[in-house]
Amino acid sequence: MPLLVAHPRSYAKGQDWTDEASPSSTNLGTTVTASATPHALIGTPTPIIASTSYEAEWIEITIHNTSTAATLTDALLNIYIGAGGSETLFIDSLAAGWTEQANDSVPRTYWFPVRIARGTRISAELRALIASDTVKVGIRYGVSNGSHWVGSGVETLGETTASSRGTAVTPATSAPSWVSIGTSGRRYGYVDISVQGNNDTTLLGHTTSWSIGTGSALLHTLGGFLTSSWTSEAHRQLRTGRWCDIPSSTALQLRAWAGQSPSGLQYASIHGVY
Repeated sequence: MPLLVAHPRSYAKGQDWTDEASPSSTNLGTTVTASATPHALIGTPTPIIASTSYEAEWIEITIHNTSTAATLTDALLNIYIGAGGSETLFIDSLAAGWTEQANDSVPRTYWFPVRIARGTRISAELRALIASDTVKVGIRYGVSNGSHWVGSGVETLGETTASSRGTAVTPATSAPSWVSIGTSGRRYGYVDISVQGNNDTTLLGHTTSWSIGTGSALLHTLGGFLTSSWTSEAHRQLRTGRWCDIPSSTALQLRAWAGQSPSGLQYASIHGVY
């Protein structure tokens, strides 16, 4: 006999932009500007959500409007919680570069099952290769009424803040190599990846399938994270996260299967919810 589970009550959510509007490069999210010094943080996070209306059980981060043809646009985004002047780093080093405008293409989207207290201020800060580069950041948060596991934070592995990138991984159409990304400091219940860039400006249009492993072996269910690249120097990434059970002190690796002959290496990180 199947387990009977009650139908969930209506969900609640909040966000910094309206659903009832045409997505565009100007109205989907808040503009966040990087430091005038490449790869540095400006020191003052930009407010995105002044105060959350609910005790949230998930956060969704939409990033767009950074890619430029024939240009390297490497960038990493930090998410903070807390009052102005006393912000606490909550999610760090999300790939934010190489992303097209929302009005004519697909923005980059991350979703994490994390608890955020009611009344929390959420802000963001950008580090980038291009001085004073800008990105549009949209944030949604919501209540799931206990329908899934919820963590307390997110740990990032593989980020390279000195160059606003992740760790270099070279996709291949056959037998790609495993690349060490970092060792988990917490037990993860959910994991996602972020990918951007290549080593020059000859990015080809193709899909890449990413695998997370340890000891050069695939971890259960953690293959087939799909990203795509485009000739306008853009990466496309929708919600791709997976539930998992990864113990702390696990040495994690990535490898990338290319849909066709790839155009050089890409830069990737792993984000684990604990």
